[in-house]
Amino acid sequence: MTALERFLKYISIDTVSNSESELTPSTNNQRILANLLNQELQELGLETYFDEKNCYLYATLKGDENLPKIGFISHLDTSEDAKSDKITPNFIYDYNGTDITLPNKTIMSTKEYPDLVKHKGKTLITTDGNTLLGADDKAGIAEIMTMLEHFSKARIRHGDICVAFTPDEEIGKGMDNFDYSKFSSPIAYTVDGSTLGEISYENFNAATAKIEIEGKSCHCGSAKNIMINASLIANAIVSALPNEIPANTEGYEGFYHLEKIQGTVSSAYLEFLIRDFDKEHFESRKRFIEDLISRLNEKYDNRIKLTLTDSYYNMRNIIEQDMTVVDIATSAMNSLEIEPIIIPIRGGTDGADATYNGLPCPNIGTGGHNFHGTHEYIAVEDMEKVTGILIEMVKENTSRKVLTKGE
Repeated sequence: MTALERFLKYISIDTVSNSESELTPSTNNQRILANLLNQELQELGLETYFDEKNCYLYATLKGDENLPKIGFISHLDTSEDAKSDKITPNFIYDYNGTDITLPNKTIMSTKEYPDLVKHKGKTLITTDGNTLLGADDKAGIAEIMTMLEHFSKARIRHGDICVAFTPDEEIGKGMDNFDYSKFSSPIAYTVDGSTLGEISYENFNAATAKIEIEGKSCHCGSAKNIMINASLIANAIVSALPNEIPANTEGYEGFYHLEKIQGTVSSAYLEFLIRDFDKEHFESRKRFIEDLISRLNEKYDNRIKLTLTDSYYNMRNIIEQDMTVVDIATSAMNSLEIEPIIIPIRGGTDGADATYNGLPCPNIGTGGHNFHGTHEYIAVEDMEKVTGILIEMVKENTSRKVLTKGE
């Protein structure tokens, strides 16, 4: 089965996660996809273990125990930022490099999406414009599965190839119940990035600031020196922050992101995401929030409660201590004449959690673009090339020194 055939099968299952759910997995359809993959893995001859309670699927294609192991991880869920049910794939053959009119008449313009023109001559897959496509991360799953099928049939020596498919990555819970004892490789890669050739071993340091404000309500006509409007305090907090927001930043620039705000006179609530690649700048951003709330609490009689929680850290700090995992990926791409694109992830990744738990885990591009929206697309040729990269990475790793956890 080709990567395309697998991809089309997987996106037909709506596996959107639910950030409001306290269950694991947050949606039951993730189990449906996991069960399908478990069956396919067993048919390919892999040893599998399915954690049915938490919906984590682990598998190993056994190889020569004297050769080094390698691992790959992708996630089952898709983003709740756009509809994901009844996905209708739309094929654009021999793309001509101009604006694309989707079946629902919305326009994907090359001005808004300049990477489109780089795919001239390829076969693109979009949707009808009403849903996301699901390349994040079902393209990654399809590419991993197709790579495994190659090695299950080819008479090529290799070490164990370990894979894991996890739930709820899109809502930040992908590694919450990951069982490292079921994943024996000392290195791994999340196949969850974007552009063909992309390698990312840097991600944001991340924290969440939750701010609860208690106001004092009374009749407007007799409010002088009595009323304390919680919504106006919330507005003061937002106004006091630097204009370093996602829409104004790129590359290595950090930001404050107002993700949620709600309020009345009596109470208000804000939630900010704090992001920065540099650890010192990250700590400085958190102190800025703390100092701001402290000053406002002096003014408003301690009516503001701040809860500041770190989420994850930049995996670069660990991976740079031993760049083997990056060298394997770059060597594989170079051997296929695919230019490695080493860029930071302007977000988080399951690989960051894995890295800080002793499993170095950079991120590899799947070939998909415009994730989390209705203008998501992927090129068939890029999926095939990413599959080739994964195959070559296994071969490249086979020729290297055997690694053990903790080395």
